[in-house]
Amino acid sequence: MKLKRGLSQIWPVLYRAKLVRPHMPFWRVVVEARLDRRSKKWPRRFGSAVTAVFAWARTIEEAEGLAVLALEEEGLEALTADAKKASPAAAPRRTPAAVARSELGFLPHLDGETGAEGPSRRDARA
Repeated sequence: MKLKRGLSQIWPVLYRAKLVRPHMPFWRVVVEARLDRRSKKWPRRFGSAVTAVFAWARTIEEAEGLAVLALEEEGLEALTADAKKASPAAAPRRTPAAVARSELGFLPHLDGETGAEGPSRRDARA
């Protein structure tokens, strides 16, 4: 998802000058998500990713839900989502929608984590 240019560049300037008002708030939702390897081929050395999703929504819950749905379409399973109101970076929409996302920031596997390819726990004793 990328911001469309044209009116998208003019509208934020008009908003900052207080000449126009949107119908609903603009949200920046930071999402940490696990890479879904069944739906898309992701690099093996990474276990999760962090990205910001920008959305027009009426409530914080709606913004977080739209961000999670937008990332599920891209093969990511959301773990956490935190939203905060932001100044608009895109032309307003009449209906709630996720309009853009930032680049994915990949996070490596934690040292203690082992996937299906890791050592077996068979016959392990406490």
